[in-house]
Amino acid sequence: MPKPGLIENYWMDEAMHKNVEDHELSRGQLCYLAHHTCQWWNAVFIQAKRFITVFEQNCGSEPWDADGDEMAFLPERMFLITAINHALEYTQKLNIELQRSQNFTLQNVLDEVFSSISKEDIKNLRDMNEHSLDYLVGEGHHQNQFISRVEKENIRIETSAAVTFLHGDVKLFLLGNVPIDKLLLIMKKQQPIVKEITREIFYKNWG
Repeated sequence: MPKPGLIENYWMDEAMHKNVEDHELSRGQLCYLAHHTCQWWNAVFIQAKRFITVFEQNCGSEPWDADGDEMAFLPERMFLITAINHALEYTQKLNIELQRSQNFTLQNVLDEVFSSISKEDIKNLRDMNEHSLDYLVGEGHHQNQFISRVEKENIRIETSAAVTFLHGDVKLFLLGNVPIDKLLLIMKKQQPIVKEITREIFYKNWG
């Protein structure tokens, strides 16, 4: 079992928040980072299943309907976005730590994920949904990026971080401007590598 206080110390260390990239982790912190990274990757696919189930059940229902399916859609969407952002953010930090010892395994994972999907778009999607009220009234930090245009084949749409868009004919499934189906497929392919390396780090630094 984890040693008492290590999780609290990891999150309460103020330097971690101010300069995450440069802060070299202790063995205990590295152990927990590996553990949390794997949990967030697992959470992505648990939450994706929940989101897609609610999305399919929605079928135009409204939040004040008796079954309340529509009421669950927004939270499940937000939980999925959060899980994806945390999984990739934690992987980036763990990758920095591994590269201190010339291990580039997670760099290859990140390169694969970000080869066709923008890191900035994923971060913006999370931030804009987390601070949705700010963007609703036009006061978001990146308000000029809130609305974006997506083109695929002969489809051209204007979307925002608050929009979920599905077009079966051209196989376009967007959260904001992020092709969520494509992202999940890439992450699913990389998940075994992440699980293997995080398990190795966890037990190497445990105790």
